[in-house]
Amino acid sequence: MTSLDAPVTVTTPAHLESAVRKLRAGEFLAFDVETLPTPGLHSETRGDTWRNNVTWISLATESYSCVIPMGHPNGEFVEAIYPLRKSADLTARLARGLQPRKSDYSTNPKQARLVFTEAPDQLTRTEVFTALKPLFTGEMLKVGHNLAFDLGAVAKYLDGVPAGPYADTMIAAFLIDSSKGYGFGLKDVAKKYAGVDVIKGVGAEIEKHAFEEVAKYSALDVIATAKAWMAIAPILDRDNLRKVFGLEMDVLPVVTQMRLTGTVVDTVRLEELRERLEIDIEEAKSAIFALAGETFNLNSTAKKQQLLYGRKADGGRALIPTTLTPGGKTKKREGKTITIADYSVSADALAVFRDTDRLVDAIMTHADLAKLHSTYVLPYLGGIVTREVAGRKRDISRPALLDHGRLHTDFNQIGAATGRFSSRNPNLQNVPNPRTEYGRLIRNLFVAPEGQSLVVADYSQIEPRMIASFSRDPVMLETYKQGGDIYTAIGDIMQVDRKAGKVLVLSIAYGVGPDNIAHQIGCSTNEAEALLREFESKFSNINKLKGITIRTAMDKIPVPFVSTVTGRRRYLPDLNSKIWWQVEKAKRQAFNTLIQGSAADVMKIALVRAAQMIPPEAEVVLTIHDELVTVTPRGMEDETAECVREAMEGIAFMRVPLVADVTVTERWGEGHK
Repeated sequence: MTSLDAPVTVTTPAHLESAVRKLRAGEFLAFDVETLPTPGLHSETRGDTWRNNVTWISLATESYSCVIPMGHPNGEFVEAIYPLRKSADLTARLARGLQPRKSDYSTNPKQARLVFTEAPDQLTRTEVFTALKPLFTGEMLKVGHNLAFDLGAVAKYLDGVPAGPYADTMIAAFLIDSSKGYGFGLKDVAKKYAGVDVIKGVGAEIEKHAFEEVAKYSALDVIATAKAWMAIAPILDRDNLRKVFGLEMDVLPVVTQMRLTGTVVDTVRLEELRERLEIDIEEAKSAIFALAGETFNLNSTAKKQQLLYGRKADGGRALIPTTLTPGGKTKKREGKTITIADYSVSADALAVFRDTDRLVDAIMTHADLAKLHSTYVLPYLGGIVTREVAGRKRDISRPALLDHGRLHTDFNQIGAATGRFSSRNPNLQNVPNPRTEYGRLIRNLFVAPEGQSLVVADYSQIEPRMIASFSRDPVMLETYKQGGDIYTAIGDIMQVDRKAGKVLVLSIAYGVGPDNIAHQIGCSTNEAEALLREFESKFSNINKLKGITIRTAMDKIPVPFVSTVTGRRRYLPDLNSKIWWQVEKAKRQAFNTLIQGSAADVMKIALVRAAQMIPPEAEVVLTIHDELVTVTPRGMEDETAECVREAMEGIAFMRVPLVADVTVTERWGEGHK
């Protein structure tokens, strides 16, 4: 059999038949695809799994590899033809009948027209995927790097997402060590675990490269993936990560299908929202200039620092800043003099002044509206987007994320160290709270398809329930077992209102300091510190849990780490730091990872269960934080809702009952109580 490092380029039916026979004999099937955009669409759509064209597929087992082109447009490279520069001097020379000089031609590679020989004969996608279908639908382990992309890209040729089991080397590497000491791209993972040097860059635009160059690149990618998996698999066993890896692989086909399906968007309301935001943004800008008494660049940090923190005699508001910039923190640690230029004017930094200073309110309102406009409206609709590049504003053409009225969000399983999903194109994880005006407006853009309904399910107080389950605090356990409201119960014991009770318990989970608590509940920092001390005394089991979590993490050698309920690890080397603030930050991260990371594990378990339990006619289409959104045919709402509820609430290892609030609605934003 041909060795793994000697890939075969498959271009005939006979070669294809032989390749499939050799691949079937392997213990696993590693694969990787190279794609082109659908003709007539923006070049960036090559990354859209539901509409791109798979033009190369490379496959490998532990001892054999091959590459299969399916319509690569080029043969061998001939030359690059550079256009003439535009200049008055050249125009005059040409008018006099003179020939262009060498210096008259552009040297920019992006402007060159590349010339290739005619492409060799290749197999069609139908021929290739008909032959490969038994491999993809069979029980062989499917191995890939960022496997969700490759699974989604081939799914449209196979009538569905390829069958499991799966092994994603990107996710595996992240689970082994989620720290940012190295990247999780194939180049980094292959080098770290298999010692393979991967050449990058060709895959970004394969239509600009010669046939043999792409063949070599595609083969190297799959060989690197196969070798990385063979090196990584034993580490998963060594570090007891098979349970959490299994969970992530169970999640993989669900998020792949969610992206392929997409969610329907009300485009009429979207256009109305754009018009409303543009008016509101201009009004907010006018309010800022009126309160400041002058016009200025709203992106200027220095100007906002002067206006907000500067002396009144100098035209400032003389607000007392509380949050240093990263550079300001460094200066403080080094004992250098701190000025107003060292204090942040970010949204978090200005939050403490909200509702107390009109200029702050106006600046934050403008920032909120501009973010909604740039994050949701413009990307959804596409077109010309203004971006600041190298200090200059430039108009850049962007493809619409909306495709035939649907958004296909890409869910990222390695987006957060705690295990929570992130999402991109678009990012739905930072959609505003549904109880805010614009949060509800944006969520209400997402609607049920015609003839169907949305089933929106949201975990109730998932993180406090995690704290109760892990700490075994008697008050929390009893409150949850009796179906009571934990925030009210804590508030009563602490002799504060429900809002303050909620802030106190969540401050423990997130490591929020007294300054933030004071702002949220409307008291002084000293009063907030006293409340925290009293809370730790009256709910001592929670404080003990924090201590045990930190000590257990610090006992791990050679690098401290904390584990979630499924065994997900987060390494925290700063627990051993000699710098006090780094240690304190790592302690907060340790407890936050236990609570938020375990909640993320539960959410992923619920997602897998829901996808398996709902009727075949229904489909999970979104997961945002602690929430699932499912589409179901009308007439099946009750059945689907009960399946989702059972999927979310029937997870047995918790010491307190899990509760999911489930609503049937036509618009996502209306599915919140």
